[in-house]
Amino acid sequence: MAKIHTLKISNYRGIKEFEQIFGGSTLICLIGRGDSGKTTILNAISVVLSPHWNHSFYDTDFFQGAIENPIEIEANLYDLPNELLGESKYGLHKKILVNNDITNDLSIDESEECQDILTVKLEVTKELEPKWYVDSGRQNQERIEISANDRAKLNVFLISDTLDRHFSWSKGNPLYSLLRLEEKGTGKNNVLMDAFRSAKEKVDNNSFSHLDSTVKKVKDAAAELGLDLANTQTTIDLRDLSIKEGRICLHEDDIPVKQKGKGSKRLLSIAIQKNLAESGGIILIDEIEQGLEPDRVRYLVNKLKVENKGQVFFTTHSSNVVVELGADNLFLMRKRDTVLKTFDSSFQGCLRNNPEAFFTKKILVCEGATEVGICRSLNLFRVRNGESNFALHGIGIVDGSGTNFIKYCEDFQSAGYDVCAFCDSDDDAINLKKKTLSENGVIVVDCENGNSIEQQLFNDLSWESVIKLIEYAIDENNEDSIIAQTSNQFEGTFPTDNFQTESKKLRIALGKASVLKVDKSKKKIDKSWFKRIDHGEFLGNIWFDSISDLSDKKLNDEYTILTNWIENV
Repeated sequence: MAKIHTLKISNYRGIKEFEQIFGGSTLICLIGRGDSGKTTILNAISVVLSPHWNHSFYDTDFFQGAIENPIEIEANLYDLPNELLGESKYGLHKKILVNNDITNDLSIDESEECQDILTVKLEVTKELEPKWYVDSGRQNQERIEISANDRAKLNVFLISDTLDRHFSWSKGNPLYSLLRLEEKGTGKNNVLMDAFRSAKEKVDNNSFSHLDSTVKKVKDAAAELGLDLANTQTTIDLRDLSIKEGRICLHEDDIPVKQKGKGSKRLLSIAIQKNLAESGGIILIDEIEQGLEPDRVRYLVNKLKVENKGQVFFTTHSSNVVVELGADNLFLMRKRDTVLKTFDSSFQGCLRNNPEAFFTKKILVCEGATEVGICRSLNLFRVRNGESNFALHGIGIVDGSGTNFIKYCEDFQSAGYDVCAFCDSDDDAINLKKKTLSENGVIVVDCENGNSIEQQLFNDLSWESVIKLIEYAIDENNEDSIIAQTSNQFEGTFPTDNFQTESKKLRIALGKASVLKVDKSKKKIDKSWFKRIDHGEFLGNIWFDSISDLSDKKLNDEYTILTNWIENV
């Protein structure tokens, strides 16, 4: 059954111009910020391939309400039903897909691997009357209208918040389409109408005896007026049954299925359409995670990925969905973009470790857990001071996990994200690559050469604030351990009053001790004081609460660069 190779959209809702080649992709997950246009893409597919003979459009469906510019949606389809490719249908209007390129020149080398393509196009002018065509793209050939019945053979349905109709047997609904497939397999036709007729017969034979006396009075009165109604009886008008077949719907224990919870209804609708897609077809799911627990949505996505025989498009804002997918299944939509951003296999590790980052606009890549905590603290500090929060700017925080730090920065930057790298300056491997990051557009926020962030804090903060850091470390560990680690890093004789007297040597020793790793039996043991997100949050609180006293310090420079990046200064 049909799949979409290429989709074009013009002047539809929030999209001015858009064109995307999906090629052979069969599982397409659209990600991006709210109002970026993801749902509009699903709706565009739904209406251009709609099984309904008509569709209501409004002035608000035009981009920025500009009704003088027509809505145009075009889908290039392959794997089409043979009945649509006959010369009596649309075969004379087909195009050819060769080496992933579409051409309307049919005189190609027969040795080339190729597929038939039909271009279905929807146009809506300011009169708000939609027209569907098959367009060959050949100047000497007029396009031909495609009927709703033929579009219905493509089996395209959208699962969204308005899916109750999916559980009735009305024409144009997935249940009815599934029934038609069953009829083809059995050679039977109009199974639903036969059921209506059978129900009518049973009702006629058993349900109207209590009306007989009234009917007799009517017949007698008519006879007195010269009208013979001797064979008149009460029955059901079959026309009303067929017109109102939408009232025949799925029930569970006499309760309509449409009264079930949102998650259950969405799963049932997907199950119906998954059966439709056994022979191919296109499933559209808006916000696939809605109403589902994390385990159920992950299982659902995995099933669609493994067992999909058609083509599935869905949107999501859930990291639980993203981690179940390959990088090649993700398509990023940004507001006003004319094409989707794709990802190759090199993003797979980044995707698994930072799925939530793919939904952001700007990414703050932190070298480790300490920096993550500091950035979380910065966000809260901004809120406390009446400044805009990270979410308003679409900022996500990513833990670079040390060894992955540079790669994450490079990957996100190459994907078009606005990236800021927040790191130490005590790792030579990272220091060597900072210049390249900056040249590629990454904003780098780092410490003075050779310093960890902890060392920078111990160097720059007031002694009163340094004492707070020491007291925190003692509470988390013990005083003897903190004193011993610091004295081992102190040049000269360690002060007898421990931490009471400020000195440059003591600040340096504290910085070194706070990031200490010891080698026991050739196995590094981390003895650092602040290498946790919550510890980093404490460091950040001390830092930012003291910012007014740091005007001539490196910490103030780092704060300024971070602030300017956050606010796009």
